[in-house]
Amino acid sequence: MLISNICELISIAPMPGDVLLWWIAVGIQSFFYVFVFLRLNFVRPVRSLPEQMPPVSVIICARNEAANLLRFLKIVLIQQYRQYEVIVVNDRSTDNTDEVLSEYAGRNDNLRVIRIAAGTEKKLPGKKDALLHGVEAAQYDTLVFTDADCRPATTHWLAKLVGCYMHDTEIVIGYAPYEKRPTFLNKLIRYENMMSAMLYLGFAKAGLPYMGTGRNLSYKKHVIRNFRGFAAKPHLLSGDDDLVVNHAARYSNTEICIDKDAFVYSEAKSTWSEWLQQKKRHLRTAISYKWFHATLLFLFALSQFVFYTDFIWITLRYGLSLHILSAAFLLLVFKMAVTWRISKKLDNHDLWLIIPLLDILYTGYLLLIFFLLLLRPKDKWT
Repeated sequence: MLISNICELISIAPMPGDVLLWWIAVGIQSFFYVFVFLRLNFVRPVRSLPEQMPPVSVIICARNEAANLLRFLKIVLIQQYRQYEVIVVNDRSTDNTDEVLSEYAGRNDNLRVIRIAAGTEKKLPGKKDALLHGVEAAQYDTLVFTDADCRPATTHWLAKLVGCYMHDTEIVIGYAPYEKRPTFLNKLIRYENMMSAMLYLGFAKAGLPYMGTGRNLSYKKHVIRNFRGFAAKPHLLSGDDDLVVNHAARYSNTEICIDKDAFVYSEAKSTWSEWLQQKKRHLRTAISYKWFHATLLFLFALSQFVFYTDFIWITLRYGLSLHILSAAFLLLVFKMAVTWRISKKLDNHDLWLIIPLLDILYTGYLLLIFFLLLLRPKDKWT
């Protein structure tokens, strides 16, 4: 009624509710691409490092990760960084992880192994217990986190990531892409991962940091102390990275690092079921975000869904409208233009030509995840 009255006053025909909803979705999508994503185009790589770099403790949790440690631990141990230690927490492994770590420790003075024996009672559920052991064992105040199945892009990873600390910085959020593989599922997973990164990196640059990825993250030790040693959300098996950042990050204490030398790569899931189970676990953590962050993320996902589905509905119901078709085309072109440059920065430039298709499938993924969230999760630390 109010909308009809306003339209009558300015001599404009009342707009149907479904059409108005579509235009609102266009406005929300435009807002995100202009004020959140576009600013990532202006982020520059780390060009010069501070003369004085703090000593660092790198923390890796491993359960039955012997094969991955053999592949990836070496590059973590040979980083070109003046003073750092690598702490690997062997969390109740039943394979030959301990033998692999003992061999590494015999050749690398900067490696410390924390062993948690099988059967040891956990203070916290999931991976959080192992992380807490690593944090408590760390000698240094600057902590860097990655996973046993991750590969730093270069031996400059640590220097470039820690080099982003400024005077008041307490948290540095890095980027963790997936390895490229010749499958369509791999492309879709990398696109979803890139969209997720565009959100959390873009919001951090906009002064609203809300999460980071534990595959490539750094923060000061007092940050985790303020979070009560991961115990602030004890009912969640995962989310140790997201929730620490969501709790502690602010505009004044958070920096991002998207220098390609500082990327950390890992293998994407190879089956649809594994990937959806992983994302369902991650998104359950998002429910525990601060309400403002959760609302913004919900608005983005909802506007993405409405933009495509309502366009189809309006076309079928009212016929093809030149105004709506033009607006949809311009928004898609603008989205591709913004995403193209960001995809180059985030090492996903090979996806650019199929971004429209991936964006539609990404919308379907958001809907599917919503329904999967209603099912009981199968979370576990493996």
